[in-house]
Amino acid sequence: AIPTSFLIPSAPSSSIGGEGGSGDGIAGGSQTPVASRKLTRKLTREEKREIAKADYAGAKGGQASLRRVLRAYSVYDAKVGYCQGMNFIAATFISITHKEEDQDSSKAIMCHEEQAFWLLATVMNEEPFHCRELFCEGMAGAHRVLYVAEKLIGKFLPKLSRHLDKEGIHVTMFATQWLLTLYASSFPFELVTRVWDCFLAEGWKIVYRVMLAILDDASPDLLKLHFEEILHYLRDLPSKVDGDAIFRKVFGIPLKYRHVKKYEAEWNAQN
Repeated sequence: AIPTSFLIPSAPSSSIGGEGGSGDGIAGGSQTPVASRKLTRKLTREEKREIAKADYAGAKGGQASLRRVLRAYSVYDAKVGYCQGMNFIAATFISITHKEEDQDSSKAIMCHEEQAFWLLATVMNEEPFHCRELFCEGMAGAHRVLYVAEKLIGKFLPKLSRHLDKEGIHVTMFATQWLLTLYASSFPFELVTRVWDCFLAEGWKIVYRVMLAILDDASPDLLKLHFEEILHYLRDLPSKVDGDAIFRKVFGIPLKYRHVKKYEAEWNAQN
């Protein structure tokens, strides 16, 4: 299981009223009415914190698992800690490792949380993923991914690219969340799991393939729209995507690793 040192520890509770004390002070000391009221408020806040700490390790449910996994990673990689967007990646791993029939088993919960933690650590730090670079200070990896995405749209969807440029739509205005969470933020779960299945096997190429397939599928509509209409359309698009249709398009796109490497090299040379 995830090491207990990664979890918020429970602190010992303080006693109210010492031996022979009146109960309205600490260790038998007396308090004025005002001081007593302040102490009561302070103790109430402290008791709430202690309860939260005590419940942290034993809490059940998806959100509790997510908090534990993210807290574990923030200790494992203190330089990155936690950044917005990591929660979607961690939640995806928790979802795919969780067995519904074992949801009441503490041992099973900790087991799937451990699996989710190590999957998160792997995609954050290992080849060919290096998602950690998306969340480091300066977010250099995120800027590189978005640069590559923009160039690939221009290469494989030139008509749409020209239309978006004409309307003042930049890739950062719609694809940032798609790419930095690998579609886990808002797309149907069955599409997300297929993306991640391929991503774990081959790395970033599938992420760009799916983006191109989604935009290609939407091109007939997007080419008819203008600035605000395009933004509204792209905002609502994730909930309307047909995963099967997208994946039928995905592998028909002639994207090669050399294309990705070329644009990555361009970005690195400029930065």
